[in-house]
Amino acid sequence: MMQFMQRVVKTLGRIWQQLIRLWKQWFRRSPPQSFPKKPESRVRFETVKGPHHQPTKPLSAAEYEFLFSELLDGVHRGWSQAQVTQFLEEIGPASAVNLKDAEIESSDAEAYVLWLRQFGTRLLNSPVPNQELARRMVQLGALNCGKLSTVAGEIGQRLLDREANTPSPSAATPASPVASEFTLEHYLQLGQIHLDRRQYPSALTTFEQAATHSPNHPEVLYGLGLVCHRMGLYQEAVGHLSEALAQKPELVAALTQRGLAYKALDDFEAATADFESAVGMKPNTPEESCARGKALMQLKQPEEAIAAYEEALTSHPESHRGWYDWGNVFYDLQRYDEAIAAYDKALDLQPDYAAAWFNRGAALGNLHRYKEAIAAFEKLLEIQSHDYHGWLCLGQTLERLHRIPEAIAAYERALQLRPDDLTAWRYRNAAMLDMKKS
Repeated sequence: MMQFMQRVVKTLGRIWQQLIRLWKQWFRRSPPQSFPKKPESRVRFETVKGPHHQPTKPLSAAEYEFLFSELLDGVHRGWSQAQVTQFLEEIGPASAVNLKDAEIESSDAEAYVLWLRQFGTRLLNSPVPNQELARRMVQLGALNCGKLSTVAGEIGQRLLDREANTPSPSAATPASPVASEFTLEHYLQLGQIHLDRRQYPSALTTFEQAATHSPNHPEVLYGLGLVCHRMGLYQEAVGHLSEALAQKPELVAALTQRGLAYKALDDFEAATADFESAVGMKPNTPEESCARGKALMQLKQPEEAIAAYEEALTSHPESHRGWYDWGNVFYDLQRYDEAIAAYDKALDLQPDYAAAWFNRGAALGNLHRYKEAIAAFEKLLEIQSHDYHGWLCLGQTLERLHRIPEAIAAYERALQLRPDDLTAWRYRNAAMLDMKKS
């Protein structure tokens, strides 16, 4: 009997040690061995409840827009009423000090609802259509998930009703001088600016407005495909990019981008076919040379990719996106000094290029130049305060310098933007343990 009890005690001890190791693997982590560069698309997530904690710093209007786009994205992908409700509960009520309109009725006390009413007023006052956004807002309203859902549905329906009652172009009066200023070229340029700043809902709206001018224009269709890809709507991206290629089969950028969308959908055969087609075309513009270089990288031909970018940037050194993409090639090859030099060129041309600031910070972090990396991430967040990845990497970099309270604050800012993100919760909780031990 004594031997049996000893075996039981030993067995229980081994099980307990295994549980401790598993708990440590989940709750504790080492700082990342390397900093990842900027993801091309938003990280998609499903609603999973994290430890209860309510960050108190008020959100800005831009951050509310980012969260609202995440919510509409989830609804579009089929979130249930319970998932939407849980998402809203995790965000929770927050201060409205960053919002206008100090006269708030008691029924509108939640800052998120106040922001949405102001956002809806801007949409309804704008003469341009917002059909896709309106449809998604109506879809959210149909789920009946509380006041925010109701207000979103009302605004979306009013937008759709307005479009239904708008006279056709043939019957309409001549455009006003103000409206005529919004040319197709204006929309295409504005859409690219929104993409550079990762303002995806605004980019989607802008390219949809361009589509009302020229629905079959290949650059418009390419822009729609690009923004859908960045929003994680890969199937929709393939559809728009295929339409663009039907209009202009030699559009190298659309071929490369469709290949990336196929890759995200795990259709590797279709992705490879698109990359090979893009590489086989003769580029006629610097943009096409850069797109060909991106395809070469996907086919694991880095030296040929570098040559393609060199060719493009030698003849057109004013392309900030070309320098940024070239920097990404060097980053993927772990040639971080050269990557930083390319990002610096991009930032000289476009100082508010948010993705370039992020990747510059990540490259500096991989070189252990943490103070410079922090400065880069802070510059990114100065431009784009609702960048989840920026707050997360800022926190990780601050931890490397043992600035734990600041790291925790950065993680909590990330959690304001994605309340159910397990990675941010894990990093925050581990940093809290570090602070208690010190």
